[in-house]
Amino acid sequence: MTTEQGEDATAGTAVDEKEAARRALEAQLSWEDPEQEPGQPCPCGSSDGLHGEECDCEEGAVLIHTMRIPGSTEDVTLWEDTFACTHGCNEYIERVTLPEAPWGVREQAVDRRGVRYERIRLFPGIVHGQEELLPGFGER
Repeated sequence: MTTEQGEDATAGTAVDEKEAARRALEAQLSWEDPEQEPGQPCPCGSSDGLHGEECDCEEGAVLIHTMRIPGSTEDVTLWEDTFACTHGCNEYIERVTLPEAPWGVREQAVDRRGVRYERIRLFPGIVHGQEELLPGFGER
């Protein structure tokens, strides 16, 4: 079952899937950039989190926001942010909820036998490390 509209996980209102998918792709973007300098704004646009905080491993070491990927098999608004030390000694993961940028849509579908089931459908281009654990994965 393919739909043109998805369900906004927080407001319960229909949202344009193309716009939601665009926001998810922007949120997912890998920011690994060896040239990223400490003290520069975080690529995610947020001032929250660990980005720019000092790391205790070495003088001048700071944490930079390097990646954001889907962080749940149930909540389409939950993402995992990875922060890495500029000197390579530490890496941290923080979970963040982004209701304005869901990585997929929860929907009802019907299999080829006519049986209804719930699934989470990833937006095109979104990479989920545990896709096979998503509700409805592999159903047709």
